[in-house]
Amino acid sequence: MINKIVAPLLLMLILLSGCLKDPDPLPETIDTYQNYYNYFLESYAIQWDIDDEILGTGHAYGIPAEAIIILDQAEQELLIQALDSDSGLLLDSLSYTMFENGAYMTAILGSEEEPHLLCEPINTRPPATGMIKFRFLHASPDMGPVDIYIGGDLPEHKVLSSVDYTSVTEYSEATEEQLWEAIIVTPADSLPADSSILSYTVNTIFRSGWSYICAIAHSSSSIESSYQILVDDQPIY
Repeated sequence: MINKIVAPLLLMLILLSGCLKDPDPLPETIDTYQNYYNYFLESYAIQWDIDDEILGTGHAYGIPAEAIIILDQAEQELLIQALDSDSGLLLDSLSYTMFENGAYMTAILGSEEEPHLLCEPINTRPPATGMIKFRFLHASPDMGPVDIYIGGDLPEHKVLSSVDYTSVTEYSEATEEQLWEAIIVTPADSLPADSSILSYTVNTIFRSGWSYICAIAHSSSSIESSYQILVDDQPIY
């Protein structure tokens, strides 16, 4: 009689233990963090494919997009393709090796005649206390090399020299006051007083402790449109 009672009790305890046990954890994924930029001077939007699978479509000019890509292993080479969202025409492609927990920016520049696809790692370390971290992307194919001034128009305010089309500059740091005061783009080796392509003041979009990419680009997907600096914040962790 005791044996017949104990066995069901043991079974009930085993079942109860199974019910109270924490659920099995979800498998860990190998993530990378992606920022995508469309500065392609054509009227249609962009479709992004990764290893021949659609990541996203309908990416409009000048609007940043973000994604998380899960890798199969901690280090993996991926095929990145930019296509015409409407026709599926392949515009440009490249292979790039990405790493677990890495952050990357991908941008399509140019036109159908001369497309240019680039991928660059994003430095996710925060800036120094009280500072802003930023870098520039030269995305205007009809603009020659440029110099960039921060905080004023004097020679000592020049922070970058002879930045070429398709270049992504190294990171710089400045205070809010400096960036709010002025960002000036001139032809290479020209002073702002002599020739300025772009001049921005009251740039209150910038905030201390953040990181930004500043694209020197056209204001729309037409090469006839005016020049503009398009700013997007990038991840810090």
